[in-house]
Amino acid sequence: MKLEEIKKEAKRCKCGDIPSLSSKITELKNKGVSFLGCVAFVQVNQKISLKEAQELTLQLQAYSKDEKRRIEEGIDIMLSDFKEEE
Repeated sequence: MKLEEIKKEAKRCKCGDIPSLSSKITELKNKGVSFLGCVAFVQVNQKISLKEAQELTLQLQAYSKDEKRRIEEGIDIMLSDFKEEE
């Protein structure tokens, strides 16, 4: 799925609670949508900041503890590289 498709779906989808949002993210993940695509979905769907969407996405049941750990490690590496460039 392309980012624009993900955002359109996020606007259409009514995920009013955490279980329904988690279910939708699991569905997207199973369709091959990346973590970043899922964050974009959460951001648009919940009308929250990118940082809040990243944190909320990691709290959902869609990701295993191991997946969450790897994602967080990747984020930490990316942020440390960014800080070194400043």
